[in-house]
Amino acid sequence: MHSDERTREVEALVHTFGKRLYAFCLRLAACRTDADDLYQQTFLRVLDMSRRIEPDNNPAGFLMAVAVRIWRDEQAKKARRYKIAPMEPNQDKLEHAADDRRTEQIVEETMLRRQVQDLVQKLPETLRVPVLLFYMGGLPVREIAEALDMPQGTVKSRLHQARQQLKSELGELSL
Repeated sequence: MHSDERTREVEALVHTFGKRLYAFCLRLAACRTDADDLYQQTFLRVLDMSRRIEPDNNPAGFLMAVAVRIWRDEQAKKARRYKIAPMEPNQDKLEHAADDRRTEQIVEETMLRRQVQDLVQKLPETLRVPVLLFYMGGLPVREIAEALDMPQGTVKSRLHQARQQLKSELGELSL
């Protein structure tokens, strides 16, 4: 594929799926600076790929799978660096915009959403990544299994475990 044509294709992906991918990167990285880097690296990686992204084959999910692979590589690098020179993680809070609905309803929904997001962030990586790919990425189990290089049964099991854990913890919060 010609480089100008490839650049236009990636620009169209940024325009169409950029916000969704950035939200996914924020959830995955849990730090705005790392999310920014992950977002940029994802599109740079896609720009370097010779493979064309098919519009009918869940491009958003494909982009999220690329982001997960990059994120995992970065986590491995950080783990190696941490062994040499430990450092404190950067805590960056996510912000939510309000819409025209009643303020009380907005506050309740925002609080619940924040609780769910916090609980998802606290899940172990083995459960959190499939949850993010399934619910935010819209990837089917088969594609998650391919992206994470594991059997479909393992993905289903991890999704079930994550749902059970989230359900249990949400129930405890409402008591």
